[in-house]
Formats: sequence, structure tokens, C-alpha cells
Amino acid sequence: MNAKPKRDRLIYVFAAIIVLMGIEIVYLVIQNRRLSGIISDPKKYFETLSTDEVVPSFTAQDINGNDISVRYAPGEPYTVIFWFGPTCDYCEKNVDFWKRISGEYSSENIRFVGMFAGNPQEAKEYVARHALEFPVICADNSYIVDSYQGHVLPQTVLVNPNGTIRDAWPGVVEEDREAAIIAVLETVIR
Repeated sequence: MNAKPKRDRLIYVFAAIIVLMGIEIVYLVIQNRRLSGIISDPKKYFETLSTDEVVPSFTAQDINGNDISVRYAPGEPYTVIFWFGPTCDYCEKNVDFWKRISGEYSSENIRFVGMFAGNPQEAKEYVARHALEFPVICADNSYIVDSYQGHVLPQTVLVNPNGTIRDAWPGVVEEDREAAIIAVLETVIR
């Protein structure tokens, strides 16, 4: 007589567990869709740089101790800034493209700078592992990080010689974005 109520309680417990697991699965599917949306178009979810926004000039040391001056004024080059970090898996997807364009488009008219959201040792390891040839600065100045929206990783930013944003491409650079970035660089290099 005692076995039936125990069995009924177990059935209710298992049913409750199954319902809770179903709710959790639905929640995870919704969250996954949202995260996929953030990755594909961060501008919809985060404050990012916008065209014609003015950013400040800055001076810093790169990870090798060299002084780097990113100045905006007439006669200065366009500046392409790559934002990346040590734990950003999506940044890894941009590295080959960044290496390619910095190698192909670096000139007196366009300079390339990496901004690394991590410590100098992590930055040195990252640069060595990926054989990056553009200067890399550890983004430890909160004013610069805030001004350039450096909390959005990865990010590719093109700044006009006068310090206004020409364009910003937050997130993973897929084929369509690669083509857009190259098209803009082609117009700038002329």
C-alpha cells in the first residue's frame, strides 16, 4: 500500500524535472539565437563607433617598447585600427584578413595599428603566434578604450586623417565585409 504513493511521487518529481529541462532547453535556444545575432551584427546590440564620430589622437608604447604616435591632422595618413584580445575566439577569425590587408595596403597614406585588450605578455605571445607585423599596443588607457569603443571585440576601424571615423566594422569579418573593407581601402590608397 505504501509503494503506490511513493511511485506516484517519483512520477511527479520526474515529470517536474522533465518540464524544467524543457523550459531550460527553450531558454538556451532563445539565448543562442540572440548571441548569434550579436556576433553577426554587434551594432544592433552594442554602442559602436559611427561614421563621422571624432576620436582623439594618442601616443603609447607598443609591446616592444617603441613609441607609437597616432596623430590626426592634415597631412597625416588614414589609420586602420584592429581591436582584439587574448580570449576572443572571434578575433582569431579576423587575424588572417588583418595580416593580408596590412601587408597589401600599408603605405604612406595608410597605417595599421593593433589594439590588444590584455596584458603585454599575452600580447607578445599572441603577436608571435600569429606573426603579426603591424605595431600592437596594449589597450590599457580607459579613455582611449572608451573613445574608440574598444570593448567591442573584434573590431576593424578606419579613421580619416582628421580623426573622424570613416567606417567601423565590429565583429567577425566575413566575405561580404572583407569586400567592403577592401573597397574602402582601395579608394583611400589612391
